[in-house]
Amino acid sequence: MTVFRIVFLVGALLLSGGAGYLAWAGVGGESGDLDRSVRQGSVGNVINSDVK
Repeated sequence: MTVFRIVFLVGALLLSGGAGYLAWAGVGGESGDLDRSVRQGSVGNVINSDVK
């Protein structure tokens, strides 16, 4: 194997392993506090008050 191939494979394995670990740890997943968020109106809802 050439040096470039070895470096490429090691880098790909490290990136895949890191992404797998982050997915397993739950980093970047769905937010757990969505029920506490406050819904805010936009300017369009203020102008067109009949829009629900």
